Amino acid sequence: MKYACDVIQDLLPLYQDKICSNASRMIVEQHISECEVCKKISEQMCDNTVEEKLFEEKNSVIKKHQKEINRKTTAIGTAMGGILFIPTLICLICNIAIGHAVDWFFIVLASMLLVASFLVVPFVVETKKIMWVVVTSTLSLILLLLVCCIYTRGNWFFVAACGSIFGISIVFVPFVIPHLCVGKLERHKAAATVLWDTIWLYLLLIACGIFVHWNLAYWHIAMSFSSYSVLIVWIFVIIICYVEKNSCIKGGILTIATGIWFGLFNDIMNFCLEPVGAADGSGLAHLDFSKGFSADNYRVMNANLLFMIIVVSVAIGVALIWYGLLLEKKGKKNETEK
Repeated sequence: MKYACDVIQDLLPLYQDKICSNASRMIVEQHISECEVCKKISEQMCDNTVEEKLFEEKNSVIKKHQKEINRKTTAIGTAMGGILFIPTLICLICNIAIGHAVDWFFIVLASMLLVASFLVVPFVVETKKIMWVVVTSTLSLILLLLVCCIYTRGNWFFVAACGSIFGISIVFVPFVIPHLCVGKLERHKAAATVLWDTIWLYLLLIACGIFVHWNLAYWHIAMSFSSYSVLIVWIFVIIICYVEKNSCIKGGILTIATGIWFGLFNDIMNFCLEPVGAADGSGLAHLDFSKGFSADNYRVMNANLLFMIIVVSVAIGVALIWYGLLLEKKGKKNETEK
């Protein structure tokens, strides 16, 4: 034999993991074909029976421990639900005993459901705890608002419900969407989050519009400001998530888009609000650099500042895009050389 067994045995782990060179592989194979001792060691390394058994035992212990934890947490959740049920039952009995209607009792019941969604649900559900807490607490809150609205004979339920869901969505939907967007939908998590928030924003605007009896000025002002604001959010989502370019190019595009969006804000709002007489008249139409940036004429100063914001944003954005293109060109060149 050309090589000592100690040398071959040192190479065996690399040989088994298939990470040694071809020359080393040939040396090991030639040696184990002639040496029974090294051949037996190599076969033992291939035997994963012990390792698989240990892995199964580990998983069994983990599952058993998890079941024990789930059993205890479920018991705690059930106990807390029972504790919450006691004051609810007492309220019902006292209300009936004094001869009152049970209408306000449903307010107490809905309130207890809201409390339970925070105290009981986390102990009862085993997976996706945050998602279920958000969902159940939101439904409980909507139920509470509905009961209160019916009890007070009000007409504010849809405004309160849409406003509550919209506010909760902005804070908690980013934690819920990842549990729903899996597989091929994972790439669209940001878009799904913004889409959900956008839908509830417009539902809130519609509910408020109905509440103010379809006032025409309201629709122009609310829809104009909201739609133009939502536009820049969607531009960011589309550029960041779906444009297959490096960060410099994306940053350049977003810098240009933001500068133009901000610079044209007054002019677009004036155009949208002109039909209801809500336009303030300021914007790029008053652009006049001969008057500089004097505060004596705020319209001219505002127009000059907005124009400068657009120019500077476009200049910075173009520079970032140019630098990003250079980086891409350099990267492709390096790949070609390799």
